[in-house]
Amino acid sequence: MKSIGNILLRLIMVACTALSFFLLLTSNVSLKINDTQAMGKEVINRVVQESDNSNLKIGVKLLEDTGLEQTLLEQLPKKYKIEMSYADLYRLCEKYNEKGELSTKDLGLTSKTKLEEIINDYLIKQINNKLDEKSEEISHVITIYEYSIFGVGLLFLLAAILIIFGRALASIPLAIAALGSFAALWIFSNEAMTSLQSRVYSGILVTLSSNIWLGLIIGLGTAIVWPFLIKIMKRIK
Repeated sequence: MKSIGNILLRLIMVACTALSFFLLLTSNVSLKINDTQAMGKEVINRVVQESDNSNLKIGVKLLEDTGLEQTLLEQLPKKYKIEMSYADLYRLCEKYNEKGELSTKDLGLTSKTKLEEIINDYLIKQINNKLDEKSEEISHVITIYEYSIFGVGLLFLLAAILIIFGRALASIPLAIAALGSFAALWIFSNEAMTSLQSRVYSGILVTLSSNIWLGLIIGLGTAIVWPFLIKIMKRIK
């Protein structure tokens, strides 16, 4: 009975490890805009300021004077949201390496109106400009990121194997993997928010979903509890 209990306990810890990996890999980082009309207005102003096309400036002024601009802004969806997971970011890295830039399709951006299309195009333009500004640095970061996803996976796998064999050392790769994957998503979300707020719209928020936090808590909790469980199992024996 004791050996069956030990086996079940190890299987539970392995399941916790697998759940932590799954949540950290598949849960979303969300880009949210709660006031799309304010964002639309700001994007229009930025496009006009950055353009040398006098006809565009006259056209926008005409829209403002006739009230059509507000009508167009009201056609925007009330909220704007893009969601990406650790795995999605890996695919974006591959796309950027292939083409040297990202597209609205790569980010899953769709548009029902011309104004939405303009906003999406401007958003992707600013993202690509930021990537181009630090292309050499970005290239190194992408390479590290692409390899890191495999490294994280191997660390979780190593932790699960060590747990199966009853090794207290399993806590080390598990803690590193959980903290490392969380840190990567945390850094990405903060960098993305800072850049987009300064380049596109100050009201853009980039946040980690509750499931990412849950994945971190489960991973670290398992890493902390496991060595104590090992001692308890040895005492029972």
